[in-house]
Amino acid sequence: MKNLILLVILFCIGNFAIAADPQLLKEGKALYLQHCNSCHGDAGGMDMSKRVAPPIFAVRRHYIGSYPDEMSFINAVADWVETRDIQTSLMFGAVRRFNIMPELIIERDKVEKIAAYIYAGDIVTPAAYEQHYRQRHVVPGN
Repeated sequence: MKNLILLVILFCIGNFAIAADPQLLKEGKALYLQHCNSCHGDAGGMDMSKRVAPPIFAVRRHYIGSYPDEMSFINAVADWVETRDIQTSLMFGAVRRFNIMPELIIERDKVEKIAAYIYAGDIVTPAAYEQHYRQRHVVPGN
């Protein structure tokens, strides 16, 4: 029993350390800017006709909704980038609109750093996104 408690404590500390590691977030942001920003960045704003992929803040919202803890979020994003399987997509509307994301040649550990940045980094969700989201999704209580 003591070993199980110790294992749970170490797991929790390990998860906290990822989000709190500024160097990891810095590396993740640099990798995001290098590999993802050209499609998932701010270009096109909320006008989806001017975008080539869903904005990263939308990806973040969809994934955090299903994977609220950091490690499951990181694994889910990395798995998606690895497989790009429509059956496991959390963003069917985005896949219909933009098609499946093209294959990226990037090591999983780098994708995990990008996912850690997406989870805990300085990504800003514009106010206009809330209206866009409510128009296209059923929001409980609305």
